[in-house]
Amino acid sequence: MSVKALVVSNADTSKLSFTIPINDFRSLPVPSIKGGKLGNCFVNVLDLPVELAEFMSVNPRVPNRNKKGVLAGPVVKGIINTLMDNPEDMAIKNQGIYLLIEEALSHKAPGGQEMLTVKLSDKNLHGIVNGGHTYSAIRDAIEQADDVEKENLSRAYVRLHLMSGIEADKVPEIAEGLNRSKQVDDPSLENLRHHFDVIQDAMKGRSGEKDIAYSQGDDGEIYITEVLVLLEMFNRERFDDKKHPNSLYNNPKNGLRYFTNDLEKNPSAVSILVSKLPEILQLSDQIRYATPDAAKRIGFEFGRMKNGKTGVGSPNNKNVTLPFIAKTMKHRVPNGWLYPMLAAFRANIVWDLQAQKFEWKVPVEKLLPQVIEDLVGVCVTAHKDNIAPDKVGKRESIYEQCYDKIQLNLFRLQAA
Repeated sequence: MSVKALVVSNADTSKLSFTIPINDFRSLPVPSIKGGKLGNCFVNVLDLPVELAEFMSVNPRVPNRNKKGVLAGPVVKGIINTLMDNPEDMAIKNQGIYLLIEEALSHKAPGGQEMLTVKLSDKNLHGIVNGGHTYSAIRDAIEQADDVEKENLSRAYVRLHLMSGIEADKVPEIAEGLNRSKQVDDPSLENLRHHFDVIQDAMKGRSGEKDIAYSQGDDGEIYITEVLVLLEMFNRERFDDKKHPNSLYNNPKNGLRYFTNDLEKNPSAVSILVSKLPEILQLSDQIRYATPDAAKRIGFEFGRMKNGKTGVGSPNNKNVTLPFIAKTMKHRVPNGWLYPMLAAFRANIVWDLQAQKFEWKVPVEKLLPQVIEDLVGVCVTAHKDNIAPDKVGKRESIYEQCYDKIQLNLFRLQAA
């Protein structure tokens, strides 16, 4: 933006005033509250003032951080993934940030840019009443981003809901209503039905066991829906040599739907898939870990990847956790690359539903080093063709190419 956000410093830290560039601001009176107003606008995430972090006492759900000071939970992870992988989707995927304020005034800056000045004057009355996780995830993403990622973040917008003229005795009611308005999601209901017990049993004592969140509010970083998607990629009853699981990338809820539909069948694909779940999750992390070095060996610097203005990887010394192999790495491999590479290992399966058989043709620890450069090469080629990672994850042709790479290497290994 040509006009920058401005924060007015106050000696009194209980007050905050900031001015930010916006595209349009709409304000309506609240019919039931005399003097009450509700305003809405979209703002660039980079323009949100860091000082807002001090105005969260009106929010009953202040985001939790782990012992290392890192925001925890699948909700935060999902927000950060959207910011990094699909920044344009932030405005439509996120409900936004609700602010109780003293007033909001819009005006035109030189050149015609609309600006919005927001004032908060009392930490007991004003601040982030809902959307604290969104705001905190945005701040963490900004603080950890390098120049490439900040350029990426510059395309992300979030909605601000600005409420003014609200009496003090209404603040707790507003906070309670907004923070309880979220409907219990389907995975949480399935967990209550004990449908995920088989997964919990399979992961018992395994690395990453505690990192899976099975319902809303769990502490795990990886939500069960993501686990089910990774699991379903290997279901050869649904996806074979010709039909590939690219639809799972765009519709992750399909993983849950397929799982619950198959659970009660006899024979069931769920039972044999779950028996290999720890190995599948380990393989997903091993692919992530191996991707940057494989890219380098074929002459491509993964950490400097850029598609137009979109940064998709950077060696910015972040500790990206790989819980299923108990490692960390300094790059974040987008799911748009991971999914087709992981799904390709379906070619390495000996599958028999009736006999409840799922075996690897070649041990994955032997196969992965043989194929990783070929798999990464498919994604690199797509990148050079200006195909963004989120588009890579949706393209059936990419899955097919990766699958063919595995098959070709299997032929070579078997012929050797």
